[in-house]
Amino acid sequence: MFHRKVERVDTIGKSLKAYGEEVKGWMAAITMKYGVDDRSVLRKGKPGDHLKATVYDGDPVIHKVAVLSKKRAESTSKK
Repeated sequence: MFHRKVERVDTIGKSLKAYGEEVKGWMAAITMKYGVDDRSVLRKGKPGDHLKATVYDGDPVIHKVAVLSKKRAESTSKK
């Protein structure tokens, strides 16, 4: 499970460009392009929104993506 912030939605390329903070022991802080397992996410997510998704090592596709609005993501991270 990881959290990322959407920087760009590419409906033609069927991908999201998103920034994420470091995941200790696995991934440095990075902006990266991700394919999505459910293309409806591309209509829901917009720059500035936060994502919660499942990832698998070596798989550039993010799975079970939930798009969180800026406000909802901020309140979730404060808990």
